[in-house]
Amino acid sequence: MALVRKLLKKTRLKFILWFLLRFNLLSIPLYIAIYTGLSFLPLQIFLAQVTTEILKAQDYNLVQSEQMIVVNADNSFYTIEVSWDSTGWKSLYALFALVVAVPAINMTDKLRFLSIGLPTIFILNLIRITTTILVALNLGFQYFDIVHTILWREGLILAVVLLWYFWVRGKGL
Repeated sequence: MALVRKLLKKTRLKFILWFLLRFNLLSIPLYIAIYTGLSFLPLQIFLAQVTTEILKAQDYNLVQSEQMIVVNADNSFYTIEVSWDSTGWKSLYALFALVVAVPAINMTDKLRFLSIGLPTIFILNLIRITTTILVALNLGFQYFDIVHTILWREGLILAVVLLWYFWVRGKGL
């Protein structure tokens, strides 16, 4: 029995080490993108457009220009930029890297999960952008940074980790 436990611990340790090695190697492109200032303006513009349309459908007075959303609230104008970081690309990449790094799960299962997981994170990020603006419009722009930084940034990280965790647990690992 002690030998079986020892072998299981050794196998589990190998699994964890392989996962950590793969995950760290997959983090290299992330750091290169951050270091080089890589961005994709069409995605920023798309998210600004969709957010603007969602809020206009609720009778809010906004105008979208490129990746900027200009809000008219309380006879004041506020400009909100859908920055490259606001697109949620890091969360999307983190989920991708977490999934691909898991050994012992075949690529078909990984791709199947990513085909659901990545759109889920993308939609959560769109909800994050929209609700942050809604809170600012309804409660005041002094709450914009609090909601954006504290609640939603960490909330999106938590969503990525929980989505990945439940997928891994569902695979019996």
